[in-house]
Amino acid sequence: MSNRILIVTGLSGAGRTSALKILEDFGFEAIDNIPFFLLKNIIEAKIKRNLAVGIDIRSRDFDAKKIISLINKKKKDVDISVVFFDCDNQKLINRYDESRRLHPLKLDLPMNDVIERERNRLEPLKRISRYYLDTTDLTINLLRKKIKALFHKNIKIKPTVRVISFGYKNGLPREADFVFDMRFLKNPFYVKRLKRLDGKNLKIITFVKNQALFMIFFDNIQIIADKILNGFHEEGKDYITIAFGCTGGVHRSVVSAEYFHSFLQKKKEIDAFIDHRDLKT
Repeated sequence: MSNRILIVTGLSGAGRTSALKILEDFGFEAIDNIPFFLLKNIIEAKIKRNLAVGIDIRSRDFDAKKIISLINKKKKDVDISVVFFDCDNQKLINRYDESRRLHPLKLDLPMNDVIERERNRLEPLKRISRYYLDTTDLTINLLRKKIKALFHKNIKIKPTVRVISFGYKNGLPREADFVFDMRFLKNPFYVKRLKRLDGKNLKIITFVKNQALFMIFFDNIQIIADKILNGFHEEGKDYITIAFGCTGGVHRSVVSAEYFHSFLQKKKEIDAFIDHRDLKT
């Protein structure tokens, strides 16, 4: 079997180009935006390094079904898989507004409609993708960590767990594999002396952790966490996102995420990091 080949694709603005640069840092030969008629030659070339090939709707003669057909013909002889980058429509619109760039389709339509047309054209590749990355809430640093966990060939990959706290009022984290709703706990927001504090404050931590339901919940979660994470690892999924939510993402979810993160940090076979999405620091 030859070295690994990644077909890196997805929505324009979802981070595909950034991902190719990161993969290059990790030892991949990165090639971007190649015409379809050259793809077969590149796949068959005996390149001695792992290869990341960027393809999107800008690629000449782009046809998702033809790309899939080629991949299916070659995957018996080549270690080839699709990495698909996705993102929420509104986030993509914001990114285009900030960069003042035009969408590559350049259609005279509302941006949301343009993105939906692109989604439809890419949907077949999304369906066969082995790796699906939603970058809606990922910073470039988090994207790098995620790609490193999945594809860095020079390290022995350990399962990487990203623990998130969030507020339901700001929407669910789309990238989460598991979401735990911590709104069954009493809310410090309604205690006058605690209202303006956050989940990193000792008074909030004490208020939340001293509730009987808190420890009942985590005693059970910790029992099954090891089996779940091992199961993911055995199935080839080495990057797992676990989210804890409350109303605003400031009190209960922060305490819960910190507590679970500290539990994971005690496990040498797991890399864990934490992200408080809605906590202003």
